[in-house]
Amino acid sequence: MIRKILTCALLVAAGPALAVDGLLDSSFGIFSSGRNVAAPDQGGTNSDKLADVLVGADGAVFLVGTTEGSGGTSRYSITKMTANGILDNSFGTNGTVLSGLTSVVANRARLDSAGNILIAGSRGFSGMDRDFSLCRYNQLGQPVNFSALTSHCLTVAFDVSGGNLTDVANDVIVEPSGKIVLAGIAGFSATRDLAAVARLMPDGTLDTTFNTDGKNTEQATIGKLNHFNAIAVQPDGKYIAVGETGDPTLPDGTAALFSRLTTSGNFDPSYNSGAGYSTYSINIGDPFFRNESATRITILGNGKILMGGTSQYGSSSNKLLAFVYRINPSTQTNVDPSFGTAGVAKLGGGFAYELGDMLVQSDGKIVLIGTDSPTSGSARDMHIIRLLSNGSTDNDDFGTIARTTIDFVLPGELDFGISGALQNGRIIVAGHSLRAAPQNYDLTVAGLSNDLIFADNFDGQ
Repeated sequence: MIRKILTCALLVAAGPALAVDGLLDSSFGIFSSGRNVAAPDQGGTNSDKLADVLVGADGAVFLVGTTEGSGGTSRYSITKMTANGILDNSFGTNGTVLSGLTSVVANRARLDSAGNILIAGSRGFSGMDRDFSLCRYNQLGQPVNFSALTSHCLTVAFDVSGGNLTDVANDVIVEPSGKIVLAGIAGFSATRDLAAVARLMPDGTLDTTFNTDGKNTEQATIGKLNHFNAIAVQPDGKYIAVGETGDPTLPDGTAALFSRLTTSGNFDPSYNSGAGYSTYSINIGDPFFRNESATRITILGNGKILMGGTSQYGSSSNKLLAFVYRINPSTQTNVDPSFGTAGVAKLGGGFAYELGDMLVQSDGKIVLIGTDSPTSGSARDMHIIRLLSNGSTDNDDFGTIARTTIDFVLPGELDFGISGALQNGRIIVAGHSLRAAPQNYDLTVAGLSNDLIFADNFDGQ
């Protein structure tokens, strides 16, 4: 009885702040709108696309992506917003710092232990030749050199013998030791890629204790697609890398790839009867429309693992749903049946919902940032969904029946949800939107209320 009285008293005292999460925060963005748009616009198509959003220790928001310019150039870009979502014009030029390299595409960004911004992606040379690329900046936008290289940018080339030389980093993580791990794709042909991973020493040199030369390639299926899209490190030093594997020209297409790697980057022979990997397929689409790809991975404090991604369904390559699996830490080949429906939560958003990012709050709730198409002919919107820790949708406490949709530019345009971060309790979501067809994209960011995280012991979860 005492607890019930205390609960009621707290709810009354908190008032509307504890009503619903996921609403646009009027203390964030321009004109108290909860959102903002940034356009570095360097000429040409003026296309600015987001790869990731990061939050600094002081709450500052960094939009990291690729800015295209005249003559077909493309640069890494970092655009800084204040903690309240206002463009910081004291940062770089008009709020943006651009890389000196002019042939790079950003895919992921992270903060290292010193707060430096790491941007991972690929750098192009001639023809199809691309290499893993990594650049480092501090939060003032200044280049930070790797000590062994006297440069703040580096490349890693796999250049598989007989391949097409197209090597692309899709993710980057920093280990507690300061070593940096890049995961992605080593190209082989138009129809075949190898999953690729490299480990660098803190000084920027390849770690020769990692498969003797600092890099490794793996394939889960012979002669087909094998991609690493995201990677995380376990407390024991082994890695979990997820992506996709299979053959999109066959009826069952590609499956989500879940792999455990040794500290040397090889498929772990102690996992899944020596295979080192397992695959997950929903396969609810028609034959030849069953391609599935895992793009996000989170290792929870209890050792269980969340794997998120996107799956085709129906009879169109544009009909998509998002999925989140929870995988048991004991065998890691079995999904946790207490999560979602038989271990997986499947999320649709009208005609299509494509996952961009996955966040886990301190109360265990899961925030999904993605892109929604209500109908086959409609435009796209940024679409945020929150799940409870058991994989069911947070219908009572988030948005409108667990969902929030955001239009940034004009109704009916294309708004893509790419990435998210947590900022002292506030949910930051970011992406890019089409300002003018066909390629003029601008960076977008919004702040969402997230008050209920402070009432975890009283909200029934």
